[in-house]
Amino acid sequence: MTKHLQSGMRWLFLRVESLFDAAFGDAPNPLRHLGAISFFMFWVVAVSGLYLYAFFKTGVADAYASVQALTGDQWYAGGIMRSVHRYASDAMVLTMLVHMLRHFAFDRFRGFRWFSWMTGVALVWLVYVSGINGYMLPWDKLAQFVVVASFEWLDWLPMFDGVLIRNFVYQSNVSDRFFSLLSFIHVGLPLLVLLLMWIHVQRVPNASTNPPRSIMVGLLLTLLALALIEPALSQGGAADFGAVPGTLALDWFYLAVFPLLYLWPLARVWLLLIAATAVFAALPWLPLKFRRDAERKSMRVHATASPSTENTSK
Repeated sequence: MTKHLQSGMRWLFLRVESLFDAAFGDAPNPLRHLGAISFFMFWVVAVSGLYLYAFFKTGVADAYASVQALTGDQWYAGGIMRSVHRYASDAMVLTMLVHMLRHFAFDRFRGFRWFSWMTGVALVWLVYVSGINGYMLPWDKLAQFVVVASFEWLDWLPMFDGVLIRNFVYQSNVSDRFFSLLSFIHVGLPLLVLLLMWIHVQRVPNASTNPPRSIMVGLLLTLLALALIEPALSQGGAADFGAVPGTLALDWFYLAVFPLLYLWPLARVWLLLIAATAVFAALPWLPLKFRRDAERKSMRVHATASPSTENTSK
């Protein structure tokens, strides 16, 4: 079944690549620079995040107001930076996942490539945790939902055993010290992401971490257009743990699993994520027969199609 899945995905990638070649040309085809685009999106997120952090007040009483001032009073700079930060984070998740699927489709996760594959799996986890943590900082109703759901989820683990969620039963229990911890995590995790990204490309010959300039310019213009057309805004007012948040619009790139926390038993959600991680981590060590069959098929496909030039996939 896996071989058929890879074959179908290879067919799809090759067809989409040919369409992109016709639209963008061979060298600046974005599908051939997915890894480098992920690096570039990280730097966009980092730069915009540093700007926002310079004006952000890390306190329970001040966080929401400072974010609102950035978004409204400083819409021409802080508001745009907030939106660019949000959309670049989403774009990084998208390009990382497509990059990973592309490597799976062309069977580029075996042999010496196992190292890059495994660090990539770890990177996905780190990026998701960092992004979820970021949604806690604006301290609006969405942040309230993410904080409560996350800590209820963590509380299922035996090491916590229901202790964490007690901090959110009353509004007065949430202190500035806790909020400073959330802010520290949001600074520290991206540093770990950057370190792991550097480690990720160490075994990739001639790895490129910068996409062509035309792609960078196009991406920046796209992010700017999105920021102006659909700015990122806080939802529902300031967090209030004495009231249940109403209808919220979730960022499905980062928060897709959160509805499951209230539809499934928490143990099932943990099992789903652990099983998915284990499957992806085990892929480089599939049986040798499957490996040889997949390699032969991949060679036949590449003999009849235009070769991929994405540097980070070699």
